[in-house]
Order: sequence, then C-alpha cells, then structure tokens
Amino acid sequence: MSKKCFFLLLGVCLVSFIIQLMFYPSLPETIPVHWNAAGEIDGWGPKTALFGLNLLPVGILALLVLIPKIDPKKENFIKHKNVYQPFSAMMVIFMVGLSWMSILAAMGIELPVTTILMLAMGIMFILLGNYMPRIRPNYTFGIRTPWTLASETVWKKTHRVGGYVFVISGIVIAACSFFGGWALMIGMGVLLVGVVLVSVYSWFIFQREQNHDQ
Repeated sequence: MSKKCFFLLLGVCLVSFIIQLMFYPSLPETIPVHWNAAGEIDGWGPKTALFGLNLLPVGILALLVLIPKIDPKKENFIKHKNVYQPFSAMMVIFMVGLSWMSILAAMGIELPVTTILMLAMGIMFILLGNYMPRIRPNYTFGIRTPWTLASETVWKKTHRVGGYVFVISGIVIAACSFFGGWALMIGMGVLLVGVVLVSVYSWFIFQREQNHDQ
C-alpha cells in the first residue's frame, strides 16, 4: 500500500471519528452494536463503545499495511498493488460505515441494515471478482488452498475461475439485499457453495498437473 493511500484512508477514519465525537454528548447512554439477520437490533453497548467502533477500521488499516511487509512473497504485493489498494480501501470504508450505522440508529434514524450490508458486500465481491485474476501468489491475500500455494499455475487458474464465482456470488448477494433478511441465507449459501467449488477445482487442477508431470 502506498503512503498516499495509507494517509488518505487514515484521514477518512480520523475525520469520521471527529464528526462522530460532535454527536457524542447527545447520544443515549446505550447504543446499538449488533443486528440479527432480519436487520433487528439484538445487541447494545455503552456509548463509549463508539471509541472501539472507530478503532476497528484503524486496526484493520494497520493490519492491511503490515501484511505486505511480513508475507514471504511480499514482492508480489508490488505486482498486484492495483488490486490490494482498492481492496484495502473497501475494507476500511466498510468498517467506517458500520460505525456510522450504530451512531445513526442510536439517534433514532431507522436504517434497512440488512439491505445496506448485503448490497455493500455484493458490490465488494463483484469488484474483487473482477480484479481477482490479477492477484499474484502469496500467503495472506487471495484464494489460499494447499494446492494454489503449491503451484503458481494452479494459483492462476483458480483465481481466474474464482473471479467468476465471486462476481456471480456478488450479483446474487446484491439482488437478495432487496428481499428482506431471509434472503441473506440464500446469498451466503451461494457464496459458500462457490467457495467450496473453487477449492475443489484447485485440488482437481493440482492433481491433473501432478499426473501430467509423472
């Protein structure tokens, strides 16, 4: 991740936190911190939880900065920085958005939480799926199975197929976001099946490669 991208995302986190602090005195003593699949609040916490909610995206950002530095194949992060940086930005902004959902709900503003979250997740999967074939082999980012890590050819083929799977899953999740909380199970089910199929595909490609070399 470039310094410019890092400081830009850090700035987003800090500006968001400063604005939320302006609302802090007017917040009730307890604020929503969790919603169930139906989009109903099922978890509350003290309003001081606001600080933890804002530390989370900063922690995610720090982790995303650290990963390329400690990965054994860190040189490949330079090759796919045009994928990793947008992914990092999506993750941090998504977490910042979650903190705002708690603030707005605490202020009495009703939000279609399930719809918003599923739509955001769907868009993220669609974008990631389009970029996935560009991800180079590494140990922390991408589709990491024993077979993709063992062969660069398997890695490339798996991520090409995985890109299609993520795009399709993202479209289904985004579409399901408009049909209520029960649709969450359908969207997550499609994603789970897709992940299993991609894992099986990576094993199959690896076995075929091994048999070809013998």
